Amino acid sequence: MFTNGFSTLNMPKDFEAVNTRDEFTELYLVNTKIPMSIKFSTTPTLVGLPAIRADIEKNVTSNEKITVINSDFIPINDNIYYMIISSFSDGENQIRRNEFLYVEDNNLYIFEFTYPYADRELDDFYLNIIRSLKISVPKYIVENGEYRINHQEK
Repeated sequence: MFTNGFSTLNMPKDFEAVNTRDEFTELYLVNTKIPMSIKFSTTPTLVGLPAIRADIEKNVTSNEKITVINSDFIPINDNIYYMIISSFSDGENQIRRNEFLYVEDNNLYIFEFTYPYADRELDDFYLNIIRSLKISVPKYIVENGEYRINHQEK
């Protein structure tokens, strides 16, 4: 189980946490046996999923090394997520990245699963992690074009 006081997630077995200096990365896990990485981030935002989708698709389609496999809005639990599945080459391997984005209370929650092959059997694996997300309070308060950490009781 992962918790930071703002959100809680079930952590999969056989994954190790890796420290990261990225301000918005809450959790970065790797499993070298599969190999796979899982990244969970929270960032402040003033825009909704349609604008985020348009921006991502514009950036991804302008990069000739990235191929979009699927890009759509999907329901997970009672929420609407934006999902983008893409692949790219690192020179030796074809890498697949599945990203799921969700906005609530001006906070953008991002799940990123990266692995070197396409495996539909992983669908339940990553959906179970996403479904386990519980948001206690929003991490960021966004006001007047600025953001700050929410110090509200968790």
